[in-house]
Amino acid sequence: MQSFESMEDARRVATQILGGEIDPNLGCGLIAAIGEKLNYPKELSMFLLLGHEQHGHEGLGITAESCLPDILAACRELLAAQA
Repeated sequence: MQSFESMEDARRVATQILGGEIDPNLGCGLIAAIGEKLNYPKELSMFLLLGHEQHGHEGLGITAESCLPDILAACRELLAAQA
């Protein structure tokens, strides 16, 4: 069983999202959960926001699908920050 508790785990999930191994919406939720466990680090703040926006905002035109480009951009930004 995989553990999702560290920044390294968040980067691994981001890599898997960009590689098509994990659904972006699910992966975003995983990274958001890691962010909560790590006491909301700045590097993961976009995932926390996007994790929240994915559901319950359809009346505003925000859907899980419409969040995909932002999730992918956040993954690229997270991975670029480690380089």
